[in-house]
Amino acid sequence: MTTLVLNIDRDNDYGEKAGLEGPIVGYEACYAAALKLITIDPEDSDANALFGAIRHYEELLRQGQSAQIALVTGDMDVGQVSDERIGNQLDLLLSNNDYDDVILVTDGAEDDYIVPLIISRKRIRYVKHIIVRHNQNIESMYYYIVKALKDKKLINKFIIPLGLVFLTYGIVSLGFIIYGAVVSRSLTVDPSLGAVTFVTIVLGAYLVERGFELGKIFVGVLKSLREYAQETRVIFLSYVIAASLIFVGIASSYVITRSTMKNPVDGVLIFLSMFTWWIYGAFFAREGGSAVEMYINNNRTGIFRTLYGLMFSLSVAFIVYGMINYIRYILTFIPFSSAIISIFFLVLGLIIAMLSSMVHRYFTDRGEITELAPASNSASGSTMSNSPEHK
Repeated sequence: MTTLVLNIDRDNDYGEKAGLEGPIVGYEACYAAALKLITIDPEDSDANALFGAIRHYEELLRQGQSAQIALVTGDMDVGQVSDERIGNQLDLLLSNNDYDDVILVTDGAEDDYIVPLIISRKRIRYVKHIIVRHNQNIESMYYYIVKALKDKKLINKFIIPLGLVFLTYGIVSLGFIIYGAVVSRSLTVDPSLGAVTFVTIVLGAYLVERGFELGKIFVGVLKSLREYAQETRVIFLSYVIAASLIFVGIASSYVITRSTMKNPVDGVLIFLSMFTWWIYGAFFAREGGSAVEMYINNNRTGIFRTLYGLMFSLSVAFIVYGMINYIRYILTFIPFSSAIISIFFLVLGLIIAMLSSMVHRYFTDRGEITELAPASNSASGSTMSNSPEHK
């Protein structure tokens, strides 16, 4: 009777931080993996959980039981992707050896998701939790806030939604302040309301920036633009044209809004409806330059993808433009005759969206457009220890 002592890293810290791929089998391989991860990140509970599994494995051997130890890793995209990868590794692990049961050793964080994956394949004898003791001196609010801002799981679940709530509240509050100032023609603002608005906008913007890593994205865009400029590529010119269209669109939409709006709310809707087409024009210039460069490089697949993107974005522009103007009709800013035109744009946008999807599916089925398939979990991509089983 052989028991498998199993430790599962659902969010793939071993892969993201230590560069290791599962399944990792055997005492020596698991010990080396745990040592490598805890050296890189001493605070990671996954390393402590694996050390706990190693200790429990040694206890089984001292009791004279036949046992093996293994580590299975998931994916940073926790959920369907990580669980499918865990399932594939479990199938690979269990197919190579005939284990009678499994002892799951975890930190207890995500047992509800892990246990069903195992019991659908093999009987679980019991589950052992490894709880890490914390030093009371570091259990402070500052420590946990800083740690949370670096944890991608917490960022996706809490930091980004919280930041969006703060930012939305601040922007809406600022809009009411501006609207009240325009209506009353007074620049006097309640200090408490202004302070709360300012704080929520700044805090929301900071949390959103940390969540989406906008600073890194902005630096990456600037770096790409510099590389494009140095290589004098066509796509760089398309970026310049797109940016120019954005600035021209802002000015043009503002002029049209000033001459046609009936009140501030109508002015905002007019500006958004006019600016929609300038946004699409900028996107068209950007994608058009990309298509030209792909044509020069004889990248036919990329051209098909670009054309599909242009068609679909055109449908979105029609739908947004029609919806904004239909809202103007509901608010009695425009007559029914204009509302009919808005409905026409909505229907036209839906038709173009369906046609673009059909065209995309047609070329995909013909093989003109190849979809990106996720990397398979083959045996060659896994770390399987050749060490003999410890008995």
